[in-house]
Amino acid sequence: MNVLFLLGVATLVGFAGGRLFEKLRIPQVVGFIVVGVILGDSLTGVLKNDLLTSLTPLTELALGFIGFMVGGELKASVFKKYGIQFIVILLFEGLMATVLVGVAVTLLTGKAYLGILFGALASATAPAATVAVLWEYRAKGPLTTAIFAIVALDDGLALVLYGFAIAFAEMLLGGEPFSLNLILQGPLREIFGSILLGGGLGWIGSYLLRIIINTEDILAFLVALILSISGLASMLGLSLILANMSLGVALANLLPEHKQKGFDIVKSFTPPIYIMFFLFVGARLQLGMLPKMGLVGLVYIVGRTVGKIVGVRMGAMVSHAHENVKKYLGWALLSQAGVAVGLALDIYYRLSGYGPAGFEAGYMILNVIVATTFVLEIIGPPCVKYAISKAGDIPKGPKEGA
Repeated sequence: MNVLFLLGVATLVGFAGGRLFEKLRIPQVVGFIVVGVILGDSLTGVLKNDLLTSLTPLTELALGFIGFMVGGELKASVFKKYGIQFIVILLFEGLMATVLVGVAVTLLTGKAYLGILFGALASATAPAATVAVLWEYRAKGPLTTAIFAIVALDDGLALVLYGFAIAFAEMLLGGEPFSLNLILQGPLREIFGSILLGGGLGWIGSYLLRIIINTEDILAFLVALILSISGLASMLGLSLILANMSLGVALANLLPEHKQKGFDIVKSFTPPIYIMFFLFVGARLQLGMLPKMGLVGLVYIVGRTVGKIVGVRMGAMVSHAHENVKKYLGWALLSQAGVAVGLALDIYYRLSGYGPAGFEAGYMILNVIVATTFVLEIIGPPCVKYAISKAGDIPKGPKEGA
């Protein structure tokens, strides 16, 4: 079947699925993912894995747009007012999830290296599905502001924790000497390299955008910038989301207020790309993986969920955050996707060189993370809706375009 025709039909079906779920008062993104599961190899095989692999650039482009739009929400005025709160909450929720999952998996399996690795992966949060719900319901308020900030910062924390975890795991499996330099080198290079790439090109772009007037020209320039940064990040082994997030942060803080309409222009351009992105997410999720999740997977989901919710409450209490942030932010941080799966795949490749025990550990982690991602990508968006609804961050009246 012609690929363009296939993508067109899949997008139409995904759009219809999203609208159906919206009528059922379930976030549209869940509908996109469910339609993707139906079209994927798990059921009908319309969107096969080899086709999804060939369309990876489209997936990366969608992540680039998501990172850019999240960055646009992070203005200096917000961090000046809430910066310390966000950092405290980030550390509490990320470390609490890491510790609870790490201890639980270690006690369950009797293997400390498994606990350490699962714990590090538990800290990661998927910005795409989370932010999609905020946009769908046009959410605004203290909780929404906190969600944007925490999902933006979570990936950086996850990368640092993973750097420590994989080094400890390799030391335990192979008897290698401990090296703080090697532990920090990779994550810090990825984090600061991504920030420099996106922030640097954002600084240059902010001056060029001052002289661009036409809406079409602004859109063309921003899309070209996002494409360039996404490509460079992939080539240099940097974080595509973090680099585009840094681009968004730079433009949101360096451009005059009247020139920031570029974010709205890009946002109006992206819905079809997001539909295809979440279709692909669903198509990649394998129903056959669910039985392989086992008790370790259940412990991981429960420990991660409790860690996020309790960690947020503790961090919010310590930092004197808004009551709605304390009560509901944890529920908005349950989605898990690209970063966790990518790190799990890296674990699989790295531990496979440590004999049968390493191969078994890597295989188990990859299977469990893929299976739990399926569960968390389905339950995560409704939990975001629950949180912003209870917090009163959803404006009253019909949504735009309704």
